[in-house]
Amino acid sequence: MGHFLCRRGQTGLPLVALLMSCALAPALAYGAGPAPITFGTPVRLPTFQSCGGYEPGIAIDGFGNIFVTAHKQNHCDAVALDPSAPAGVRAASWLWISSDGVNFSDLPGLTPVALDQLDIGDEGDIALDDALHVYFVDTKVKEDSVTRWTAAGPGKANVQFEHTLPILPSFQAVDDRPWVTAHGDNIVMFADNEGDKVTYPLGTAGQGCGPGRYTIYMSTDAGTTFNPQGCTLPDSGWCRPAADHTAGSQHLYMFCDNDAGTNGVTGANPGDPGFTVGTLWSYVSADNGYTWKRYEVDRYNSDLPSGSNTNGDITWPSLTVAAGGDLYALWADPVTGHNPSLVTPTNSDDRYKQATRLKLYHSIDHGQTWTMQDVTPPNSGIIRYSWMGIADDGKTIGVGYFTHPTTTGTWHVFAGASPRFGYPVTYALVDPVEVAPAGDFAFGDFFEVTFDRAGRLNVVYTRCVDLVAGDSTTDCLNSEVYFARTTASLVGHGD
Repeated sequence: MGHFLCRRGQTGLPLVALLMSCALAPALAYGAGPAPITFGTPVRLPTFQSCGGYEPGIAIDGFGNIFVTAHKQNHCDAVALDPSAPAGVRAASWLWISSDGVNFSDLPGLTPVALDQLDIGDEGDIALDDALHVYFVDTKVKEDSVTRWTAAGPGKANVQFEHTLPILPSFQAVDDRPWVTAHGDNIVMFADNEGDKVTYPLGTAGQGCGPGRYTIYMSTDAGTTFNPQGCTLPDSGWCRPAADHTAGSQHLYMFCDNDAGTNGVTGANPGDPGFTVGTLWSYVSADNGYTWKRYEVDRYNSDLPSGSNTNGDITWPSLTVAAGGDLYALWADPVTGHNPSLVTPTNSDDRYKQATRLKLYHSIDHGQTWTMQDVTPPNSGIIRYSWMGIADDGKTIGVGYFTHPTTTGTWHVFAGASPRFGYPVTYALVDPVEVAPAGDFAFGDFFEVTFDRAGRLNVVYTRCVDLVAGDSTTDCLNSEVYFARTTASLVGHGD
């Protein structure tokens, strides 16, 4: 992992040598490639006074408006100072807009004092439909909220607040990590995580529904109302939704793991004997969420010691529907190693995480069958978080990942592109500054990448920082959200 050359606070090298080493790092790791990929200077999003964020999500509309949300940092999750908010504070998850990728500010609120921003939220997600609507869902752990805007042009002044639903009425006892997707001019799919496959039985009655983690709630009036019972996707674990934006399409999708067959309530945990191999599922609705069908995509490795130190290596899948209806998904599959020296009088487990394979999947038949391409970069180390996107041409694929060389190595974020499925992905270092120091911890469970209309790959991610500025002993007790994008279009890169 010699390409991880630049760290926060690194001052031991002469400036010229340091800059040259940073510039050469991606080339040393991946070769010259068809053409160099470069990212512009990262931009820190406007959090305030040691209250950062993590788990950022991004959506970009046809006007070039960039919408970013993020989980507020834990120590100010209830209320954070926010000078750009009318009330000076924000209780909802972070939510910003930018038309230039440099200047970010809060979206307009429900009232002059933006009462919707004072509605406590813990984790949010953003989606766009085909009628210029922007949807934002935010969880309160026991309930969720849904808010809608409409964009009429570039910039905040052209985004109009329309509606908020402070409580999305569902019968679930727990609401965790919500996702949202939408298409057409009124179809919104809200996906909510109960946290196990047992304690919400009411969503199992519909066609294609059954016990699982994630329940689908549908709206046919642009998020004004939702069916409160929902449809639980059978054996679903961690999932990601997507909508087909082809005119007239009624196809909606979820791509999920299955917690290696465990149910989250009784008996085993993933990695325990009999639960070391997981299943990736594709869930397909051809009638806007009214009924669902399930298809097996692949198996994945869950042969890791159970516990918080390895649970983080089974991370969220990502899923995108390309122009024309093809589906693409990305999964980071951990690789297990065995080391007898790990066995002690109190520990009989010799397993450890050794590496990761990045698996890119493609379906041309509405998620029924899939082809897999290994897009793992050389010398990638241990990848924990990954994400992918598709450009407007329907072919160019963007892939991003967080990695560290070993469980004691520093973390960096990389991203790159391929001109089409089956071609190699050319990767580059997004940020020369480490995003987390040495160790097996980086904030959050995911970050996201997406293309804009100009074909540039945009990345939102988290960088660990000092909670007390200048005090290195508080490093990674806070984190900030950063935005970066390529300096040129990647459409057709490498053709």
